[in-house]
Amino acid sequence: MAPTAPPLEDDPAFRSWLRRVAVLLGEDWNPDPGHRPSLPDGTADFLTGVFIRNGAVPEDHLVPLLAEHRKEVALGVVDALLAQVRRDTGRALRVAVTYDPPGEWGEPLGRLTVGHEAVWGVHPVDLAVGAAEGVQCLLADRDRVLWPVCPDHRVVPHPARDPSGAAVWICAVTRHVTGSIPHA
Repeated sequence: MAPTAPPLEDDPAFRSWLRRVAVLLGEDWNPDPGHRPSLPDGTADFLTGVFIRNGAVPEDHLVPLLAEHRKEVALGVVDALLAQVRRDTGRALRVAVTYDPPGEWGEPLGRLTVGHEAVWGVHPVDLAVGAAEGVQCLLADRDRVLWPVCPDHRVVPHPARDPSGAAVWICAVTRHVTGSIPHA
C-alpha cells in the first residue's frame, strides 16, 4: 500500500510558495509550521487549487491566473446584482467589468474595474464589496438609478464587509444591514 501524502498545509513547498504569494499580494498570512495557513476561505480554495494543478508557480505565471479568478468572481457578482436591479426596478442595465494587466497602474495584479470603480483584493468578499460599489456608482452616475434603497430609512446603503466577514449593504442612517451582497 502506497503511503498517503501529508495534508497540503503541512507541505513545506506549499508553505514556502504561500509566503511568496503573501508578499506579492501584500497580505499577512501565517503559513508557518505548526499553524494552518490563515488564508480567507475563498482565497485558500483558489490558491490550493492553483498549487495542486501547477505546483509553486512563479509570479509571472500566477498573476494571469489571479487576474482571471478576480474577473470571474466580479462578473458573477455583477450578474447577480443586475438581476436584483431588474427585479427591484424593472430596468435591464449593463455594467462593464474590465481588466488591465500590471504596468502603469502600479498594481501588482493589474487593474480590475467594475463600471468606473477600481476593485481591489483577491478574497471573494472584498471583490463582491468592490463590485457592488462599482455597480451602485455607475447606476447612480450614468442612469440616475439609486439602488438599493433601505426599506426603513429610504436612503441608499453602502456595500461593506460586516463584522462576521460577509459582504452586505449597510444603511447610512443607523448602520444596520439591509441585505447581503452575493459572492462566490
